[in-house]
Amino acid sequence: MQNFKIWLKENEEPNLAYLLGPSGSIPQIGEEKQFGKAINGSVKYLSPHGSYRYVYYIDGKPVSAIQIVSRDGKNAQIANVYTLPEFRRQGIAKELLNRARQGFESIKHSQDLSTLGSIWKSKVG
Repeated sequence: MQNFKIWLKENEEPNLAYLLGPSGSIPQIGEEKQFGKAINGSVKYLSPHGSYRYVYYIDGKPVSAIQIVSRDGKNAQIANVYTLPEFRRQGIAKELLNRARQGFESIKHSQDLSTLGSIWKSKVG
């Protein structure tokens, strides 16, 4: 995983809005299999490379996403979390994390956290 802090200015957050894109539109992830309908609630996307992406939709609009990576399908690490600014502090990303936790024995947070990522980690545990 890249160390965002190396190329970001202090207190600047990485632009992770690309995580809200439809299946197959994210070059860093590649093709994905979609589980669920992108209308309301969360949809799971799975790449053949061990990347799991959970996207939350409101009225068909993607508003939040969490990317989980796992080599063995049992133990995972949170790679990225993004929520549109106008939908933050509503518990949506936490809901996505809870959905992801249902599919793994353990999920750990990356040690490479942005400022907002550190704050979110302290709130969701």
